[in-house]
Amino acid sequence: MGQVALGLRSLFIRIAVFVVMAALLAWALGGTLWPRPVSAIQRPVVDVSGSQWGWEVTVDSTSREVSYRLVRRHHGVWDPVEGGGPFPSVEPLNLQSLPLGEGVIMRAVAFPEGAHPLELRVGSNGKATASPLTR
Repeated sequence: MGQVALGLRSLFIRIAVFVVMAALLAWALGGTLWPRPVSAIQRPVVDVSGSQWGWEVTVDSTSREVSYRLVRRHHGVWDPVEGGGPFPSVEPLNLQSLPLGEGVIMRAVAFPEGAHPLELRVGSNGKATASPLTR
């Protein structure tokens, strides 16, 4: 029984060394052993009320899904907008296509999965409210 225990101990040590070396190699190459979603800000972004607004596109490599979230750049940091997603599909931001109303600083169009298009109205408080799109 002693030799089996020594063999198992040796196997576990080799596995641990392999995992540590693989993690160090992945880190050195700028990656990771476990994939993470990749995100970027879709262009064009728009300037409204002293802030930049845009869609953050996230690609999840494990599920192969793309999602969009409305974000606001304020003081150099992109922050998600409350009520701004995620959505599987959106229209690029365009300030000329939708008229602004009272208390609304920006509008955007999103397409939820299996539902009618939504119009997102961003108020001066920086929060988005969704309603069915009527053009």
